[in-house]
Amino acid sequence: MTPTSTDLWAADGDLDEADRHARQRRRFVALVVALALVCTVFGVLTHLQGPKLTDVQVDTTAVVDRSGQQLRLFANQPVAHVDPEQVTISPVADFRVQTSGDVVAVEFADRLRYGTDYTVTVQGVSSVYQARDATLRTTFSTDPAVTWRVVHGAEGTDDVLERASLLGGGDRTAVWSAPRIQAFEAFDTAVAVVTDDGEQSTLSLVSDDGVAAETLPLPDGTGLITQLGADAATTTLAFSWRPQGSEQELLYTLPLQGQRAVAPVLSLSGQPVSVLDWAVVPGQASLVAQAGDEQVAVYDLTGTAPPRPLGTFVALQGVSLDGRGIVAATALQAFRVDLATGEQTPIPFSAVDGGTPYRGDLVAVAATEYVQQVAVPADGGASFTNLIVFDDEQEARVLFRPAGESSQIEGFSVSPNGQYLAVETASADDSTDYSYTIDPVPQGTTTTVVDVETGAVVASFTGHAAAW
Repeated sequence: MTPTSTDLWAADGDLDEADRHARQRRRFVALVVALALVCTVFGVLTHLQGPKLTDVQVDTTAVVDRSGQQLRLFANQPVAHVDPEQVTISPVADFRVQTSGDVVAVEFADRLRYGTDYTVTVQGVSSVYQARDATLRTTFSTDPAVTWRVVHGAEGTDDVLERASLLGGGDRTAVWSAPRIQAFEAFDTAVAVVTDDGEQSTLSLVSDDGVAAETLPLPDGTGLITQLGADAATTTLAFSWRPQGSEQELLYTLPLQGQRAVAPVLSLSGQPVSVLDWAVVPGQASLVAQAGDEQVAVYDLTGTAPPRPLGTFVALQGVSLDGRGIVAATALQAFRVDLATGEQTPIPFSAVDGGTPYRGDLVAVAATEYVQQVAVPADGGASFTNLIVFDDEQEARVLFRPAGESSQIEGFSVSPNGQYLAVETASADDSTDYSYTIDPVPQGTTTTVVDVETGAVVASFTGHAAAW
């Protein structure tokens, strides 16, 4: 009798023990072979199709705060070397690209713009195993701009430290209030605030929701903080300190990690540095200071490297936003000084409104781009018009002009990524409390925020000392 198909798959109970075990082994082997064949087929197909994007990593806060941040694209297999010509970024941004294993890392040379959608496309990406091209593409949104500001209290009420979104009409949050707020530096989850009573300063570390406040150490004895700065990347504070009864201002650092010990910044001779002016270098764990003898040098905030002299200048006008250089001036000429090489390059400032202006404070936005306050002579030199201009060493473009003759520019700052200009103005009739140790401003000071690229006004609010 010819066996049927059901006979072939008869119950194991119809077989003896040896046959049953043999049949089970054959079934197991067949299953393993089938699965192996399926995996092999899928593996071959995967490689033939080229690399696929499996994950993306980018810190959307850090990319606007600091230069040199990376976008990492993870593929499903190791990829061959990627050249810069294969990468496009929209909106356009300078970058470098590196390839390691299954990761393509796009490093942004400069800070990106706030609240902007960026698309990064990498074309012609192939596996190290087979030259089958694929395209990796991703889009991410940078964090919107958030501003901090101080609003002086009226008629003896406390000053208020506020935080609010720059765009979109978000509510202003009163983070902390205290008498006589002098200066502040904001970090990711806290803000350092200086207050004083005219004779003694207090330095406080306040949580960004204002719930908790900690008093930080200061040098021994009575004295005043006269300038405050910070390196957000290393969470290190720097401040100049004027002891009671002294005309000298000494420079100190205070790391917010570890033991939080106050330490003087030392000169080449090992003595505390007496400073005329100074500024923190963004993201470099260092600061540039002009000593009492007008010598300008770079000082390591960690104290592990000796000071590096840059030359003698009558004025230190600031550190560039990218942290690569400073602007300093002799009696006759302003120079851009490269922090890595010490090379000094004269700055050829441009004419404004067809004439030669008197030049004031400036911020170096990039290697050859500056935002500067100028005074343009009018009426044959009988009066002056104060302006804020953008100068690229080819021409000067007016960014801000006061609304009327009674409006005066009190100061200005530029956002860390160079996107926004914040200009403080007040009426000539507003009263000023000059008892403030740091940056006394008129009571009714208003801050106007301008987009540097377009010149458009994007926000206006009561308060001063705008920070980002």
